[in-house]
Amino acid sequence: MSEQHKVHCDCGAVEVTMTGEPRVHGYCHCDDCRELLQVPYHSVLACDGDRVTITRGEQDTTEFKHPHKNMTRVFCRHCGDVLYNTNAMGWKIVSQLMFRKCNDDRLPEGFESTSHFFYGRRVIDIGDNLPKKG
Repeated sequence: MSEQHKVHCDCGAVEVTMTGEPRVHGYCHCDDCRELLQVPYHSVLACDGDRVTITRGEQDTTEFKHPHKNMTRVFCRHCGDVLYNTNAMGWKIVSQLMFRKCNDDRLPEGFESTSHFFYGRRVIDIGDNLPKKG
């Protein structure tokens, strides 16, 4: 059985479980993430949709579907914490910051960001040594 990792919202009403390894662990600079999440870039753990599930408190979530992009943001209706978002490929994206917040400021070994994606679309320069793609 694949390893499971859990995150929860600030108030604890909702828990999300991620099973197995993420497809992508990096920083996303795409226009879509910026618009959906209102951030300059997003540190992501992206998984196939069936590998991220709400394991407690589904009734306490609200989903915002972007009006013209095939993306959603799922958040706790009590504290407003974003639990994950989805992209146009059907992946579920859990923020590395959310994961760290719920796991003593640590990521599992091998989950650290390996590169920047859509870096050509960035709105802020990042001065690290990770590869900068697209």
